[in-house]
Amino acid sequence: MFHYIHLRTSAQATEDPEKVRSALKLLLPPPGRLAKKDSITVHETITTGYHANPIIVMEAELKQNKDCQYLVDRIREHLGPAGISQLAAELENRVDDDCNLYIRFNKQEAYLGKLMTTTKSDSILIRIKIKAYPARPKNTIQIARSLLGVGE
Repeated sequence: MFHYIHLRTSAQATEDPEKVRSALKLLLPPPGRLAKKDSITVHETITTGYHANPIIVMEAELKQNKDCQYLVDRIREHLGPAGISQLAAELENRVDDDCNLYIRFNKQEAYLGKLMTTTKSDSILIRIKIKAYPARPKNTIQIARSLLGVGE
């Protein structure tokens, strides 16, 4: 079902990096639920913004199907039926030609333990690379609907 899931967010100079890490961890399987020991690591890169302010870019990649399924189940659980229906209605705009499904979550809400989709750039970006054969957006959308538990 999955090739991998890539998560990315950043801690701006005005943000507490620990709070941003906590928000990101809401989406990751806890150590006891990992498919393999140490199968997920969060990589951090320090860069600078336009005004030379420090920015910490945090990225994680889930490659094991069990870990990927955990994240999708977490999304379904947090968004509920109404949120999943809205997400399903937007799938054509969220899937690209390379079979990637993109979802952004509000970083501040994630820190508070809630998942809410957003269109803002200051978010947690999730890119789900879905296995679709043949690899076409139409097939990817059908598989994404199935993953979300939504019918046609």
